[in-house]
Amino acid sequence: MMKKFINIILIISLLFVSLTPLTTVEAAKNKQTLKQFKDELEEFKTKREENNRLTKKTMDEIDQKRNAIVNANNTIASNENKVEKAKVDIAESQEEIKIKNREMESVISTLQLTKQNQAEIYIDYIFTSSTLNELVEREAVVEQIINHTQEELEDLNNLIKKNEKLKDQLAQDNVTLENSITEYEKKVDELEAFIDSRASIGMDYDSNIKALESQIKDFTAAGCKDNDSLDDCYYNRGNSGILPSGAFSRPLNSGRVTQAWGNNGHKGMDIGGNRPGTNVYAPANGTIAYVKYRSSCGGNIIYMHSNVAGQAYTVEFAHLTDVYVKNGQSVRKGTVIGTVGGDSSTWWYDKCTTGAHLHYAIAYGYYLGGGAYGYKSWNTYASRTNATSVQAITGIPNKAGTRFTTRG
Repeated sequence: MMKKFINIILIISLLFVSLTPLTTVEAAKNKQTLKQFKDELEEFKTKREENNRLTKKTMDEIDQKRNAIVNANNTIASNENKVEKAKVDIAESQEEIKIKNREMESVISTLQLTKQNQAEIYIDYIFTSSTLNELVEREAVVEQIINHTQEELEDLNNLIKKNEKLKDQLAQDNVTLENSITEYEKKVDELEAFIDSRASIGMDYDSNIKALESQIKDFTAAGCKDNDSLDDCYYNRGNSGILPSGAFSRPLNSGRVTQAWGNNGHKGMDIGGNRPGTNVYAPANGTIAYVKYRSSCGGNIIYMHSNVAGQAYTVEFAHLTDVYVKNGQSVRKGTVIGTVGGDSSTWWYDKCTTGAHLHYAIAYGYYLGGGAYGYKSWNTYASRTNATSVQAITGIPNKAGTRFTTRG
């Protein structure tokens, strides 16, 4: 019994010893350092270079396809001219055949031997020759006239066949070229759509690079070294610039909830009822964590970090027409940070909107931030936007059709 007890104690001790280092390592993994931010910055720069390379390659391919379209259209125009010329040549040949046929008929009618009077004329022509040689020559002349005329008719018929064949071939070539043009145009559309997507990605990279450069500058100015914990050298020393607030106000002077948080998986609250260009206000004191321009889904987006009643939050404002703040900027509650967008003027780049509104979301913790409350994963952010559904936080009931007329 005692032996079993000692064995159990030994196993528990071993487990405790083995698990303790893992917990320490895992905790260390959550400690962000300045070097990690610098490495992430270099990674984004590498991705931007690759994106620029792909964009350049695609633009070159678009130019090639457009040149091919121009060349194909030029060839079609040239072929159409050749077809018209072939039609003219055919018509002229047909007319010349008519003339030759009439000439042949005239010769045959003159030389035909079936009728007595014509036979006499032929015989007179042949036999009034003064010599045998002249007789032979006259007979040969008659045969030459007939043979020559027949050869000319055959040449003309061959020319007509050749032009008809050329005309059909050119028409078929044009059909092939027109099909090629259709394929080229379709490919150009695909490539241009790819360029648009790469442009949006490129702007995301640019925004990330600017945000990271701004953050690295702040961390460095605070005295952080590459391997220092940002908690220790920056966030826990009050350098983040996030001024605490007592409560959130609403981001607009008035509005109507057109889509609640959680509806069909929606990770925010859509607020309509305002014209494009309507002012959007900071609902609390905070620091601008990241400004994303011309995203393919969300357009111009602001992410702001706020400390409200001791709780860390990230506030998102999407589908903006104008942005009046920049990365790293500290703002106070009530500051105009941008204007409502999402109308048709932004649809060429913002594909996730059908009309003017503000996409508004509040998430727990500091998305794209560091320190104890920071995280980078968008999926983590999306899961934490459920704070948007809490009326005690937003000041707005999470229900479609809800109206408000003050910022509160």
